[in-house]
Amino acid sequence: MRLKVSSLKNAKHVGAVICVSWNNTEDVFSCGDDHKLLKWNLATNECMIITILPDDLFPTGLHLLSKINSTGKKPNSESILISSTDGKFHIVNLNGRIEKSITAHQGACLVALWSPNADGILTAGEDGCVKVWSCNGLLRSTVVESDVPCYVAVWSPDSNSILYTKRHQLIIHPLQAKSKIIKWWAHDAVILSAGWNASNNFIISGDEDGYIKVWDTFQQLMFSTKEFVQPCTSISWSPHGDLFVAGSYNKLSLHSDDGWPNSILDLPVGSIYDVAWSPDGTQLAAACADGHVVFAHIIERTYNWKNFTCTQTGRKVIAIKDITTDESDQLDYPDCVVQIALGFEHLVVATVKQCFIHKLTSWNTPVTFEHKDGAVNMILLAHRCMCIVERGRLSVYSYTGRLLASPQFGSRLEARGRTYISLGPDTLACIDQTNPTLVHIYDLPTATYSISRGTTDSTSSKLKHYIAVCSIALSQTGPINERQIALIDRRRDLMVASVKDPKQKLLVLSRAVLSIVWSTESELLIGLKKDNIVCWAYQKNNTRPELTTTVVSIPSSNIGHNPSIQSIENGVASIFRGKGTTVMHVSLGIVHVEMVLKYIASNMWSEALQLCRTLKDTKLWGCLAELALEKNQLDIAEEAFKEVHQYAEVFRIQHIKNIRNSNSKISND
Repeated sequence: MRLKVSSLKNAKHVGAVICVSWNNTEDVFSCGDDHKLLKWNLATNECMIITILPDDLFPTGLHLLSKINSTGKKPNSESILISSTDGKFHIVNLNGRIEKSITAHQGACLVALWSPNADGILTAGEDGCVKVWSCNGLLRSTVVESDVPCYVAVWSPDSNSILYTKRHQLIIHPLQAKSKIIKWWAHDAVILSAGWNASNNFIISGDEDGYIKVWDTFQQLMFSTKEFVQPCTSISWSPHGDLFVAGSYNKLSLHSDDGWPNSILDLPVGSIYDVAWSPDGTQLAAACADGHVVFAHIIERTYNWKNFTCTQTGRKVIAIKDITTDESDQLDYPDCVVQIALGFEHLVVATVKQCFIHKLTSWNTPVTFEHKDGAVNMILLAHRCMCIVERGRLSVYSYTGRLLASPQFGSRLEARGRTYISLGPDTLACIDQTNPTLVHIYDLPTATYSISRGTTDSTSSKLKHYIAVCSIALSQTGPINERQIALIDRRRDLMVASVKDPKQKLLVLSRAVLSIVWSTESELLIGLKKDNIVCWAYQKNNTRPELTTTVVSIPSSNIGHNPSIQSIENGVASIFRGKGTTVMHVSLGIVHVEMVLKYIASNMWSEALQLCRTLKDTKLWGCLAELALEKNQLDIAEEAFKEVHQYAEVFRIQHIKNIRNSNSKISND
């Protein structure tokens, strides 16, 4: 994955460009020291002057009110917010006319931002004050008063808190009364830039020494690197939250959400004062000191599934290849590609306007349908259906393009990361954004008909935990009445529950688990810990803690800090290492365990028993014992428990068999 910079044309600004902001996927506004407000159209490669600002107005920031805010509703008006060195912020319409000018600070007004819910304005200035205003420019509150200039202030994703800087400190200030203020010493130099991720709640910051750091909201340092020799002057999260970009003197770098750089560009443009992402997350614009506005887009994203590999080679071009047959093809699309998902025999591509569903057996005949919002944040795939998360809505489709369900989860769908939503063949689960201790579970209809379901539908249920849940995963195989959900809470405890269990009892499997994933071919759950990878072949019984034969643990100390497990195929786990997006493949040695699980799922008990007798592996016998006892195969369970030396279970099974034999004799007499 890397950035490809569009060809640099003659600078349209005279002097430094201070700020840029996107209006939609094609229009970019820029403003600089020459007082010009320019509009760039990427579709036509044209640039036009919207207006020339007054001579005494020197901009320090530019922010557009998006046409569709985070609630999915259109705001009443489309406006530009400009902060300036005279302590004012200005509300400007798209034609360049200044509607209002409000004096906000003593000294320069360094920050002016619309809130994510389009309900307010945040400003910060050289006087050390941080203030919140109404959309009409009426002062609501002075959140912070300080004698130290505030260079950076940003809204939280839910608009309920503010992140601002005070020299070396990062401070989270909730807007609710009597809420605790969180602050910590983040850098040794003055912090010049910061951002807050809406998907995973991570915070990024850059300082005068060129350091970039990634934090969570509990002050834990996730990543740190001295990326630049010069100060880090700008930084910004992508709308999807999986990438961020940072700018410095003559350098622009693209990073994954864990901080590791994917691409570093050397640009002879001077300092990069501001960077902004397009709403679809595929392009970015950078304001440069030499008068240029640099545009770049992301290419060479690679996706793999079994013997297929897919690479985005251009904004509208994807190359797909079958490595076993060496067949390849190039897929061209009419619009920019926004999201790609590969798996379950399908390739799903979302562009700005349409969604394309390709079968891997026939790449050139896709199923196509329109999507409404034009901002697809996420695509999830399962055996029989797929889920598309757009701004303000969530939809489940069959692979024939038929709408199956459209559950209503409330607002801020774009703020949900992949760990917050899980899709199974017949079930959809989502963590409640307002109450993270609650998990909503929806039964999905079959792919033979379409229906739109809401939260009041009787097919929805709720799973309640007593502390916040931070990650969920649904099992991918088996009937719906045996569907399981695994979750990790804030304490990193791994728990499992049956979706259809009316009591919904949570069973604790392990502690200190970082990441989880279910196998797509069997009921095998894989968890990632700090120093090892753990596989649970049977998750439904924790009453016998001494029986550990259904658990496989593989030491793995070279997985870095804060890694995540992505998938498991043929006994090989794909792990994104904590330091970077490099994928590490680890053989787990569980191929035969999965074979036993597949035999049992297909009711092939004799084959499963023969495999265990042949290999004489304790792990296989343990899996067979537990599953045979659950499925009431007492003869097989008795033999399996003998092999793992669980004689108490053997005696119990023999006792049950004697009772059954006695009852059968009585009934025959």
